[in-house]
Amino acid sequence: MIQIYSCHHKPYQQVESNIIYPIHVGKALSNIDLGFQGDDTSDNISNKNPHFCELTATYWIYKNSKADIVGLFHYRRFLNFANNETKTNKIDNNFATTYGITEENIKNILKDYDIIVPNKTKPTKTTVYDFYAKEHFGSDMDLVLDIIKQKYPQDYEIAIKELKENSQTIIANMLITKKHIFDEYAKWLFDILFEVEKHIQPDVLTRNAYQQRVYGFLSERLMGVFLAIHKELKVKHLPILMIEEDAKKFRKYKLRKIKNKILTFITLGLKK
Repeated sequence: MIQIYSCHHKPYQQVESNIIYPIHVGKALSNIDLGFQGDDTSDNISNKNPHFCELTATYWIYKNSKADIVGLFHYRRFLNFANNETKTNKIDNNFATTYGITEENIKNILKDYDIIVPNKTKPTKTTVYDFYAKEHFGSDMDLVLDIIKQKYPQDYEIAIKELKENSQTIIANMLITKKHIFDEYAKWLFDILFEVEKHIQPDVLTRNAYQQRVYGFLSERLMGVFLAIHKELKVKHLPILMIEEDAKKFRKYKLRKIKNKILTFITLGLKK
């Protein structure tokens, strides 16, 4: 059985699929009922959603799903199994099949791979660590490293290398994998983040709403660390497909794609 949960925090069109299940994140704090599974049942951290973001769904899946294969999407972000498109402007009745989000495709990939995650970000001149320090609070990442050193000393040097010598990361906290691997990742992740929370939460509450999402930001970098630690895992990377609601931005995206195709065609022609 495959259960991929799509995080929702407000009313939005759902994907018609027998493997994608909507989940209302932060439902414990919400004054609306979206009419489907919330992250506030059984063992949960739903009330931490303003600071843990989609990780409240990750935790709920970890503690409550009994499926063989599990995963996490967002209501406007999915993994694209069919092509390299990174944007579309709608969810129609054929969305899941159009982009290859099917039980057959996922099971076939997981015959050869252990985990499916988004493509890495493009290489930059800035390391993952330095970029985080520039955009957020570098002291939070320093604390993460200290906690890894204390709790998982055998992984500390790997974490340092992944964060301080590498410029690429995996965003959005999206993944699909077998449940036992998901559970191993979640157990490790929350063991670190809950310890971080003990130290910084009073300060987090003084930050603006964006920076209060700290644990979600940290976990995006920690996914790369986990995969670097577990070299035995075979990783399949796929593009993130985003639902672009802004018509002007979507037109620019399509024009850029057409331009790139034309330039590629001309370049290949010149080489022949």
